[in-house]
Amino acid sequence: MSNPINSSPTEPTGPTAPVAAPERPGPRVGGIVWGGIVVVLCVLMIVTRQAGLNLDPGQTAMWLLFGAGAALVAGGVASIVRRR
Repeated sequence: MSNPINSSPTEPTGPTAPVAAPERPGPRVGGIVWGGIVVVLCVLMIVTRQAGLNLDPGQTAMWLLFGAGAALVAGGVASIVRRR
């Protein structure tokens, strides 16, 4: 006597494709860029203190943010190109 509630077979009837392991995402561009900014700021602070230089903090921040923005845009474009 067949069971009308559970009439599906317990074993697969056809060939099954092997389950692929999920791809591990690589490092994110934003994290790398902001980590680079922190490193550059630390190096600038150490060099200016040791060499007795005087850098304008506003202009330094402006150039660092400009570089960060350019790096983020370039990383985004590279990510789009790599996905295609």
